[in-house]
Amino acid sequence: MIKFFRKIRQRLLTENKFSKYLIYAIGEIVLVVIGILIALSINNWNQEIKSLEKTNLLLTQVHKELAFNLKKANGVIERYRRNDSLIYYVLNRKLTYNDYKSNRIYTNFMRGTTEANLVDDAFKTLIDNQNMFIQEQDSIVEKLRNLYGTNKREVDLLDEYTVNNVMNKIKKLETNGWLYDNHVNQTTSDEQITYYLTNPSYLGEVTGYKIRHLGNHNGYTLVFRNNAIKIYNELSDYLNIKKDTSIVKDLKEYQHYLGTYVSEDEVIYSEIIIKNENLVWSWKNINDTTKFGEIKIYPDNKTHFTFSNSRFGKLIYNENNEVNGFIRSLGHVRNEYKRIN
Repeated sequence: MIKFFRKIRQRLLTENKFSKYLIYAIGEIVLVVIGILIALSINNWNQEIKSLEKTNLLLTQVHKELAFNLKKANGVIERYRRNDSLIYYVLNRKLTYNDYKSNRIYTNFMRGTTEANLVDDAFKTLIDNQNMFIQEQDSIVEKLRNLYGTNKREVDLLDEYTVNNVMNKIKKLETNGWLYDNHVNQTTSDEQITYYLTNPSYLGEVTGYKIRHLGNHNGYTLVFRNNAIKIYNELSDYLNIKKDTSIVKDLKEYQHYLGTYVSEDEVIYSEIIIKNENLVWSWKNINDTTKFGEIKIYPDNKTHFTFSNSRFGKLIYNENNEVNGFIRSLGHVRNEYKRIN
């Protein structure tokens, strides 16, 4: 090809057709430049494809990590849900000598540590390669930065705090002779039961546990979970990955939540509805015509759910397995709502 163009140039010079030679030479240069630009474009296009493949792979790893962290967060929330009912009975002084004597769960629930232990290895690898991301991925990366930089950090700090709190509590109990029997022999002595039933400091300890663990640790874990679910959902759509239905709930399976509910004292009128693809609880004073509150709820299963402000919820079923109300609780506070529609 090069020889062919050279012969054309030589013939034009031999025939003294300099102007045509000049035009031809310029045209040849233009063609060469166009060829170079096309080659560069193809190379850039190939690089973009390779970069997109790598960033999508990194995002896929983050997607898996989110699913893992969500399961860890759900474990923490479920542990606190169980403890919530125990705290209710303790702080409202509903437990008797026989309750403590026959069920060790009432004596041990504050001794176990409840850590989320969230991981961020895939996220860190993602950030190390942030210069490779294309513009359409920037929004997801920014949301991940907020999730791991703020929400995870808050949970991490409370993980450490709650563990230290439990360790200090156990150290304090070491001065009680009954700790050995309760822990090693798995028996509950009368001395221990007397401590739980009559010592005011025990109620203070349980109240502190409710504030620090159920309120703070559980609350920040819920914030992490709720934000992580949104990003998991968005990443699933972007990467075209099938969603884990234990994480992203199919609201068709939770139609039985929907309805109109009134508080036990008939002061609060409320509804559970679907809004913007979320279950939402809205409420108002029964004598008011405008709604003054609205909050998202997350269905953990067919019966239990959580409010986004760290409260726990539980549906109440009648003998026909129909929903006829729900309980909203946190620690010593428990409100019951009956279904009216």
